[in-house]
Amino acid sequence: MKENDKRILIFDIAKGISIILMTIGRYDFINMYPYLMQFQEVALFFRMPTFIFVSGYLFSERLNFKRFLYHKIDGLLKPLISFILSLTLLNIIFYAIVSDVATFNVVLGLIANLARYFYHGSFDGIYVSFWFILALFLGQVTLKGFLEIKGLNKPLNYRLLIAFFVVLFVLNSIKIKFYWTEYIPIFFTYLLIGYSFQKISKRFLNETSFFYSKIMIVFPILFFISIFIMNQLNIKINFSLGGLEFNFHYLLALSLLGVFTVLYLCRYIEKIPILNSFLVYCSKASFYILAFHIFIKDVYYVLFDLKTYNPVLHTLLFISNIILCCLIYRFLQRVPFVRIIFYPIKVIVLNKDEIRLLKSKYINRFIPKDIFLDIVVR
Repeated sequence: MKENDKRILIFDIAKGISIILMTIGRYDFINMYPYLMQFQEVALFFRMPTFIFVSGYLFSERLNFKRFLYHKIDGLLKPLISFILSLTLLNIIFYAIVSDVATFNVVLGLIANLARYFYHGSFDGIYVSFWFILALFLGQVTLKGFLEIKGLNKPLNYRLLIAFFVVLFVLNSIKIKFYWTEYIPIFFTYLLIGYSFQKISKRFLNETSFFYSKIMIVFPILFFISIFIMNQLNIKINFSLGGLEFNFHYLLALSLLGVFTVLYLCRYIEKIPILNSFLVYCSKASFYILAFHIFIKDVYYVLFDLKTYNPVLHTLLFISNIILCCLIYRFLQRVPFVRIIFYPIKVIVLNKDEIRLLKSKYINRFIPKDIFLDIVVR
């Protein structure tokens, strides 16, 4: 296997695992399964940090800041807005179907709430997982800004870097909730660690070959020993990035051990073709899984009895939820015009009518010229 193939597989598998672990916690029925609850408590250390760390490791410096920002808006913010609008529509349809008496005032309220969510800088009322997409966007832009500043001439870069870290310290201290700005320091930290490890591995560790080396066994051993010792010593190890239960010392170190533990396991999962392919596809459809799995779960709660102990049913419904999200990802990718608002333009093979639409005077003014450099025409 080529080195580049290793890199793609092992990190996509890790991101797929991360997304699946993020979604399973949304189901109330996990409270019926003590072992699953215990696993979830341990998984908190690595399920979200793994995704962010890998994103940092795969971070590319090839674009200047302006073009980088355009591509992140196209790849993250544009789909996020599309998810918000589509889920609002789906919730209206769902309400009309399940309600005994559907009223126009409730429907109008769901639509009016959109303006309130944008004004207050929080979409939790529509969908709680949206914070992750925006926080990742803010973290990646912050990392890119850091790298741009670092590349400036001395002593200007030192002054700006001091100001940069002062701003991060302030954000971490006052916890500004507007558009989840409070998560910038945390996401920046994991992204920077992932990016820094990429540089270290290229220079000293023979790149991704390190993740296939025997020394990787050290990380799961240290991870589980650390958790055991901390529990025995009654050291607080509650960890949740989403709940801001986090610190920049021992919990950070423990979560990084968890991240490398996942990467260690991925090298064995890579050898199982069906599981390998499934997790890689989950990685590709990751934001669609985040966006639609709660809506599908809510539909399941109407159709099935999820309050009764039934491990077979619960397992099948959870797996089918993930598969349905992946099918949505695949379906939307093939719908002309609609796919433009859900996918980065650079990953779509556009037809001539779609190109004509994007270049029309009413739409072209909103699309930076740099984006058109990556357009692929069918």
